[in-house]
Amino acid sequence: MAAYSPDKRRGNPGEYDPGPEKGSNFANLFGSTPNYRAIADHVLGGREEKFRWQFGPMWYRGRLGKNEAKAFVVGQEGAQDENVSNRAFTGSTGTKTQKFLNHLGLTDQYLILNTFVYTINGQLDHENPKFKWLEQGAESGKESPIVEYRHQLFDEMVRQNAGSLQLVMGVGSGGKASVATWINARGGNCSPAKNLENCDTKRVNAYFKRQGINLKHELLVVGVPHPGGASPNNGGLEALKSIVRGFTDAAKRVAKKIESDKTYSAEWFEGISESKTAVLRRLKSEYKYGNAPIPFKDFAFGTNWRMGAQGTTSNRRGSDSIQVFSDKGKYNNDGHTVKYDRVTDDLNGMLSVAGEIRVPGMLDFDLAYEMPRFEKKAPDHVNLYDNGPCGGTKSSCALSLALQDWPDFNSLSVKPLNHESFGHGPVYRGRFAKAKLIVLADQQSQDDFFSARALTGEAGQHLQRWLEVIGVDENYAILRTLPVDTLGMDTQDAKELALDKKVVSARNKIFAEAKKAGASMKVVTLGPVAEEVAKSIDGIDVVAHLDAPSSKNASDWDAAA
Repeated sequence: MAAYSPDKRRGNPGEYDPGPEKGSNFANLFGSTPNYRAIADHVLGGREEKFRWQFGPMWYRGRLGKNEAKAFVVGQEGAQDENVSNRAFTGSTGTKTQKFLNHLGLTDQYLILNTFVYTINGQLDHENPKFKWLEQGAESGKESPIVEYRHQLFDEMVRQNAGSLQLVMGVGSGGKASVATWINARGGNCSPAKNLENCDTKRVNAYFKRQGINLKHELLVVGVPHPGGASPNNGGLEALKSIVRGFTDAAKRVAKKIESDKTYSAEWFEGISESKTAVLRRLKSEYKYGNAPIPFKDFAFGTNWRMGAQGTTSNRRGSDSIQVFSDKGKYNNDGHTVKYDRVTDDLNGMLSVAGEIRVPGMLDFDLAYEMPRFEKKAPDHVNLYDNGPCGGTKSSCALSLALQDWPDFNSLSVKPLNHESFGHGPVYRGRFAKAKLIVLADQQSQDDFFSARALTGEAGQHLQRWLEVIGVDENYAILRTLPVDTLGMDTQDAKELALDKKVVSARNKIFAEAKKAGASMKVVTLGPVAEEVAKSIDGIDVVAHLDAPSSKNASDWDAAA
């Protein structure tokens, strides 16, 4: 079935990153992030916070499984796109780095980690010795807790990829310095100068062998300039020439290693569809600066399609607001006048305890803007996150593909309200495999767009309480009537769109796959469109209907329970 026609290089939107395996070292490390706010305040002081904490960390992008990464990339990148996607290297630097990885022949065999897991206010301040210690530690004396944590992440990357890792790449001054600091701390001899040309990693292998980790390859280390340095606000044309030289030189170093080491070469090309001749010819030529789209499988299921599509796709408004724009929009809204209402103070289902925001389910050691934290006294708490519709570490399955297999909505007689470049993402929430009940629900807010899950705003939180009352616990699945924006659309128009034959067919396929996955076909409908749409779904048993939550509908919700 035809969809919105995303760039084919991105793969299928039903492919996604399930995140770390529950109970894994990566999951525990992500749940053990140092208190960046407190550390920066203690070390740097000042009136402005150095780290933008409001949208939480973005630890990585790429593969977290066993021997899935050939290349390890370290950078300093982190801005608003990364905050929206909750993945590193998503925006302009991310798509430019993706192009270089593709240039090397790699489309998905990589893992990217950051110098900092939080985005920063301003630039890396290497002239400030306090910041430099915070970022890179000290050659002697007590290590920065942020550096210690970063090295734990890097070491886990090695442990996971001891049999596949071949290349380490530092991007920008911060990324190169972080690579050098880590290699030196692990027995190597590495300078961040000259794009990491002088980086001896022989003793790194010996260090990890003493830890019981046998690296199969001696690591090749390369550095590249920060690709964002070519913007008109930075170095412009002259900087672009320098960046192209840096990427060209790095590619040639990889080519030299491939040609001089048969074992390295043979394993580099495992899983690469291009011929060795074609890749080497490209690596030896001048690099062509630009962007490449990031695969859907690098993002959580349901992430809006603008993330990773073509450079930066969002605008930051202060520290607590981000606007995602379509492919007809502009960075910084250039040429456009955009106004928004004041952000509400409504806590939308969250609690305020002694002036601190608390999300239901949080424990005393949790932070509202981070994932559940890892604590030995509650070791399973860190696993309270959703791996996606397939469960476990799968990155696609028949159900995930069906959830994203919709017709081209712009070809239908009634059009959705969102621009087509946003795609269709936040279609579900819950666990189909364990579902005792499926809630078929009309869109209730725009929160879903940012959470990548259905009904996560105020109405969804009212529904959550209702699900608790009827006793299904976590054994439910919520499916949006439509995966596109219809908020504010005339109800009759929304019904016509939802009952289009192609849309009905797509929805029936989802229910068929949900049933195969183990879901009960008992259905509760929420909203007028859902009530009508349920009549077109094969083989379901509608047990109750709910109107949109409001004080006047409270008695109806009580009766349905």
